[in-house]
Amino acid sequence: MTNKTNAYKIAILAGDAIGPEIMAQAVRVFELVSKHRDVEFELTEAPFGAHAYFEHGKAFPDETKAVCDAADAILKGPVGLSHAESQKIPVEEQAERGAILPLRARYNTFANFRPIYLSRDMAHFSPLKREVIQDGIDILLIRELVGGLYFGEKERGVNADGKR
Repeated sequence: MTNKTNAYKIAILAGDAIGPEIMAQAVRVFELVSKHRDVEFELTEAPFGAHAYFEHGKAFPDETKAVCDAADAILKGPVGLSHAESQKIPVEEQAERGAILPLRARYNTFANFRPIYLSRDMAHFSPLKREVIQDGIDILLIRELVGGLYFGEKERGVNADGKR
């Protein structure tokens, strides 16, 4: 790192499928920001997801955990493969159970922030009626992830009628 005032370590988890392509562009953004601002990013790529499983035997390998533990932030790309390809991976190492849920549990991440923004100039591209959008849309959805499908352990239970 150089002598810039603000320096941050970022773990880059490119993931699978389109993930590496998307993350390559995200890395370019970090580089541009660093070039033009008083901030530096130490970017460390680490294996995560299906490709990590095929190369290391784990979807969230110990080396990746160490990189993430040492980072100030983690930037994660999409993980998972097609249904046919994912069948080559044991269920406990597939994207959700082997990578995403352990990552969320390890770092106690409990929400997704999903910004929705549509400027007035782009409103004509929206399927929503102009009178609904008016001056555009600026919404932040916060999706809680601490239970059930997104975080909890998978269980099969019996409902009140005695059915699964």
